[in-house]
Amino acid sequence: MKKYWTVFKTEFQKSSEYRLEFFGHMIMGLFTFAVMVFVFRAIFQGNPEIAGYTFSSVFTYLVMTKFLHPAIRWNVARLLADEIKEGRLSAYLLKPFGVLRYWFSLFWADRLVDILIRLSLIVAFLVLLPRYFSFPGFGTTLSFGLSLVLALFLNFTFNILLSLFAFWVTDIRLFSTAIDLAVGFFAGALVPLDFLPGILKPASFFLPFQYLLYFPIRVFQGAVGPEQTWVGMLISLGWLVALLILLDYFWRKGIKHYEAIGQ
Repeated sequence: MKKYWTVFKTEFQKSSEYRLEFFGHMIMGLFTFAVMVFVFRAIFQGNPEIAGYTFSSVFTYLVMTKFLHPAIRWNVARLLADEIKEGRLSAYLLKPFGVLRYWFSLFWADRLVDILIRLSLIVAFLVLLPRYFSFPGFGTTLSFGLSLVLALFLNFTFNILLSLFAFWVTDIRLFSTAIDLAVGFFAGALVPLDFLPGILKPASFFLPFQYLLYFPIRVFQGAVGPEQTWVGMLISLGWLVALLILLDYFWRKGIKHYEAIGQ
């Protein structure tokens, strides 16, 4: 366990070194956020409520999508897939640690740095725009924290599962980009899932991706009752167990197929 803690600390320090670059990316993301705010402000003119949302609740939702972006990032999938494609996975397999546990440590260090920095965004909106953004009570905050942890576990499992395609496909970048866009859409990264038209809405609630973003945000907003919150967490946990079973199966199959030829 000590070696994985060392990996975690090293990656945490490494991720903390590039704060300026991170803030640059976040500022660019805030431009997109500003555009969405103006769009929804126009939509809500003369409409105090749409699909159960007020402008204030939509504003909070959009802020939280920026805060929870670490729960839908796919960088680990691309990094591990490159290690497999280039044949560098062999170096991990020869070392005295579990490969997936090693990447798990890297994942949590990276996500923790990201979340801690993004807390500044929440504080800024709490101070500057208390009319549109408010912090929930302790019980709701605790439930939100648990749903966020589950979301990150799901994200890690999705990332590793996606990376395993590199055992059979030469380059997964195009595939991972398509998956990234689809997951972001069905997780509610663009708009709340309640706004989706036609069959897209029930489809989005059937898929597990809502538990990466939409569900934790609705818990944060207090829009989900205590019973529904626990049911949602149990469903999220069920998806996680199912994905872990798939991960174990495809990892064992992939290792047998692995040729370590590189480029």
